[in-house]
Amino acid sequence: MNNDLAHHGIKGMHWGVRRFQNEDGTLTAAGKQRAREAAGSQAKSMDDADLRAKVTRMNLEKQYGKLSAEQVPPSQTEKAKKLVDQTNELVRQTKKMVPDTKPRLDLSNMSDKELRDKINRELLERQYSDLFSQPATVSQGQVRVNQILTVAGNILAIGSTALGIAVEIQKLRK
Repeated sequence: MNNDLAHHGIKGMHWGVRRFQNEDGTLTAAGKQRAREAAGSQAKSMDDADLRAKVTRMNLEKQYGKLSAEQVPPSQTEKAKKLVDQTNELVRQTKKMVPDTKPRLDLSNMSDKELRDKINRELLERQYSDLFSQPATVSQGQVRVNQILTVAGNILAIGSTALGIAVEIQKLRK
């Protein structure tokens, strides 16, 4: 076990000589720059010329960002979001074309007699249609299309939301 401590310093270093300080204790130009960076570029630690230069630079960067944002073509994410939104709208329109089942009645406002009359009427209509007319069944294809439209609509809604979030994050990063 070796308990020696070795320190080699910086190449060209001399004892008692500071790199960022003059002999009288004032900072050199590099020392001033280093002190500004260490202070985190706070406005109080900057002299007027440096602060003016920093403000000018920040204003120019801000203007450039605004101008370049106006001229930037849509990103792949924005294009994908637009496509998903359009497809989602097509699915909604297609679902509207497919007739839904009968609307449910609000039974809370009906009396027992009215409810029995409704049920009896519905049963009589079914018996009549079973005896004298063609059965009004829904084909398996139509059931499958309805299922596909429901699933596709849900997937597209989720995808649209995710892409919308991605576009907003991209805008915030710029």
